[in-house]
Amino acid sequence: MTDYRIYILNDKGHIQGDTLIVSDDDARAIEAAKRIVGVRHVEIWEGERLVGRFKTTPDS
Repeated sequence: MTDYRIYILNDKGHIQGDTLIVSDDDARAIEAAKRIVGVRHVEIWEGERLVGRFKTTPDS
């Protein structure tokens, strides 16, 4: 199990908050981060390694 930090970003890319998750691997951690994407922009990090960056998309 690995600790991942999900950073919740505002529209300007500044950190608004964060949450720690524990996951078996990157793929499962990314799934957890993507659940947050509908609400905010997020980045997921494992230590100093950027695992992914996900952004909301404006409604068309």
